[in-house]
Amino acid sequence: MRQTESNQEKEKSRELAVIQDDDGFDWGKILPEEDAVGYVFTTQIMKTKEEILKRKTYRERCIVGYRIEEMGKEYKEAKNYGRYDKKRECYVNSKGEPVVHPKEVVFNDVLAVIPLSGEYYSNVAKDKHHEKKLDKIIRDVITTSLRQRDEERMKKNVENLVDDLKKFVEEQKSEGKKEEEAVGEEAFTGKHPNEEDLKNKEEADEKLERTMQIRSRLKRKPRCQSPR
Repeated sequence: MRQTESNQEKEKSRELAVIQDDDGFDWGKILPEEDAVGYVFTTQIMKTKEEILKRKTYRERCIVGYRIEEMGKEYKEAKNYGRYDKKRECYVNSKGEPVVHPKEVVFNDVLAVIPLSGEYYSNVAKDKHHEKKLDKIIRDVITTSLRQRDEERMKKNVENLVDDLKKFVEEQKSEGKKEEEAVGEEAFTGKHPNEEDLKNKEEADEKLERTMQIRSRLKRKPRCQSPR
């Protein structure tokens, strides 16, 4: 009986961990380690992007608006100063970071990565580098359009490469077929494809040689002397 009651208590703790989902609250402080792990795993599965966006407050939306506005300023400044990276094919700010036009930023994608207030301060307390890491994540999401463009180009290049390879294979097959046909013709006729041309050339050379010999003989023939 005691063992059954103990199992029931564990199940209740797990159920509470799943139902209660307060950001910034460390369930590991009041739950056994196995329950805390189960909670994290279940939360990751249950949360969808739609669910995450629903929980965002006015604070997070204001942060997104501010970050997009700042990106617009950086883009305008980079364009005015002609800071264009030819290799990456985009404008960059004074730090060399890629920037995009605000119209290319997807608001909800950025909103999804902005943490709630409690979650943010909890993470900052645990990791002194969290703010810097979060800033990088936000910038990466804001400039997603650049990566999508590069991925599309890479995909197109791969497709073109595959098409070129197919054409090359077809050409090789066609040339191999022609060679086989030529070999078959040679075996059937008993002569090389260019033998007739060689024969005509030899005959022409022989005629030229006979003509030269006749001219040479005419030159050597003595002239007739007049009678005295």
